[in-house]
Amino acid sequence: MATLAERRSLEPWQDPKAAPYLRIDRVTKKFGDVYAVDDVSLNIFQGEFFSLLGSSGCGKSTLLRLLAGLESPSSGRIFIDGVDVTAVPAYSRPVNMMFQSYALFPHMSVEQNIAFGLQQERLPSRERAERVAEMLNLLKISELRKRRPDQLSGGQRQRVALARSLAKHPKLLLLDEPLGALDKRLRENTQFELVNLQERLGITFVTVTHDQEEAMTMSTRIAVMDAGQIMQIDTPTAIYEFPTCRFVAEFIGSVNLFEGKVVESAGELVTVETQLGRPLQMRSFQPLAIGASVAVAIRPEKMRICSDYREDGVNQVQGVVEDIAYLGDVSIYRIRVADGSLVEMTLTNVQPRTEQALTWDQAVAIEWSPSSGVILTE
Repeated sequence: MATLAERRSLEPWQDPKAAPYLRIDRVTKKFGDVYAVDDVSLNIFQGEFFSLLGSSGCGKSTLLRLLAGLESPSSGRIFIDGVDVTAVPAYSRPVNMMFQSYALFPHMSVEQNIAFGLQQERLPSRERAERVAEMLNLLKISELRKRRPDQLSGGQRQRVALARSLAKHPKLLLLDEPLGALDKRLRENTQFELVNLQERLGITFVTVTHDQEEAMTMSTRIAVMDAGQIMQIDTPTAIYEFPTCRFVAEFIGSVNLFEGKVVESAGELVTVETQLGRPLQMRSFQPLAIGASVAVAIRPEKMRICSDYREDGVNQVQGVVEDIAYLGDVSIYRIRVADGSLVEMTLTNVQPRTEQALTWDQAVAIEWSPSSGVILTE
């Protein structure tokens, strides 16, 4: 089994000598006085499945359109494979884009839709037929070749749109909310299929999504965006486990935030005085000044029911169960604690049972370890 160091050696973003395949250099896009993209710099490497993640209006789709050449930046430059393409029109870039609506031609059959871009490039008919057959087989839609888009399901249309995007063998494929029109079960299955397809082809994928689960499942790395800026870039694991600011901590998954001030620091252990009536002790890899205002961030699944509550216990909190949500695989409990706030805890339903582990209005104590969360300063 490869060591962590060996695995990281395979990650180009960890190598300062690695050249990015796509380089966005201080790109800004303004619409009037509004900054849709605000001084964004970003490196994406060959073969990555990279996601731009954020809520509606954060600038992720505008950034994707800038990469495609459908918009021109107000300032900054864009490089693909070392070539400055900032002023290069969309049709001359080694890029293809799959739109959220799929944008299939309703009067054309599946194979005609796939072949359309190849015809525009005047590819010889024999090579064009080979490419279409390759895509039909790759996306497993050969039996649909004569159907029109209105005779296809949402999942089938998605495959046709993807086949058309891949048929031109682009160096870079841009996907705008590619799974947004699919139902939950089909979307989950398609996520893994897309990842496997991308790994087989070795094409660099950049996708835009507002779906956190989708980004976490498919991406090698994620850029979380807000108000036209990138708040954090990292792997899905690092973004979830080690958010660098409160916005990312709250945007990705669920989190409990306890506001407080640093009262003691001893090595990696930091003590934070909070409104809970007792200090919290957490691990921190950055030096923190005494008196600094911080927030302790703990994910709900990192908490556990305390079997031995002590008044002087570390990271132990008492409260009363106020809300319960049973989701099958897990149950979510919202617990009202001493300062009046609600703390969310998640328990996995390992064994089948007819009743919840906890019940409404039950007094409980919860706890977590000092290494189970992070301390945020922003």
